[in-house]
Amino acid sequence: MFKKIIHIALAILFLPVCVSISAVFYEYLGKMESASLEQLYFFYGCVAYLAFHAILFKPERMYVFGHEMLHAVAAILLGGKVHSIKVSKKGGSVTASKNNAFISLAPYLFPFYTILAAAVYFIAAHFMADVSGYLRMFLFIVGFTITFHIVLTVDVLKIKQTDLLNTGYIFSVEFIY
Repeated sequence: MFKKIIHIALAILFLPVCVSISAVFYEYLGKMESASLEQLYFFYGCVAYLAFHAILFKPERMYVFGHEMLHAVAAILLGGKVHSIKVSKKGGSVTASKNNAFISLAPYLFPFYTILAAAVYFIAAHFMADVSGYLRMFLFIVGFTITFHIVLTVDVLKIKQTDLLNTGYIFSVEFIY
């Protein structure tokens, strides 16, 4: 009961933050006059995913895999042990020795495949003399994977998620926002 009261209070406190973030984002977009070539490659990646999603299919199993992996990673980072991971097109689950709000919400907050792409790029940068020729491809992939994450996260949020119910739906949605 006390936990619910805390989550409701935090949800009320987060509401002005969400409104402010929206206002600043809208204002920032309104001030953009032109985009650099690198920004365009990021944008092309975003548009490419939207086209892929609309024309071909929604890669649900791939999303579920990344989602469950982030639950597992969050549990491990907080000192827990992962006992099992299950993934299917319809959903997935992670059985871990620890669970809290961070572990429940981590998959909604962090884009798994974007993090993976960034890790590959920065590891390559460490071992290669010059990766600047791959920057545009990297930015395209980042745009693609972030859009993948956002679109499928919004899609998943339409259904009641046990991850969000555990921490309070309103609090969780605002925190993810």
